Amino acid sequence: MDELKKLHVDGTDYDTRLTRKYCERPAWRRPDLRQVRSIIPGQILAVKVRPGQKVKRGESLLVLEAMKMENEIASPRDGVVRNIAVVVGQNVPKNTLLIEFEE
Repeated sequence: MDELKKLHVDGTDYDTRLTRKYCERPAWRRPDLRQVRSIIPGQILAVKVRPGQKVKRGESLLVLEAMKMENEIASPRDGVVRNIAVVVGQNVPKNTLLIEFEE
């Protein structure tokens, strides 16, 4: 059942209905800059780094196939790879941890 809410925007009150799915969604959290997570579901085709390896921002970390397209996942920062949480051939859902960086 939808939930009726009152919203106040720029001096005007509005009645709106929020769906159960909307009301039960997880709260937003600030992304952890030490983690690289999948933003789409797919299959890991290649892992191009190893633990302990130094990488620069923009360097390719792995290849994720999604909807028959190969997506190069690039490093969002300079750092040292701490952990690789996936293996080649693994199917991953959205928001799966792929790579962790050291502090």
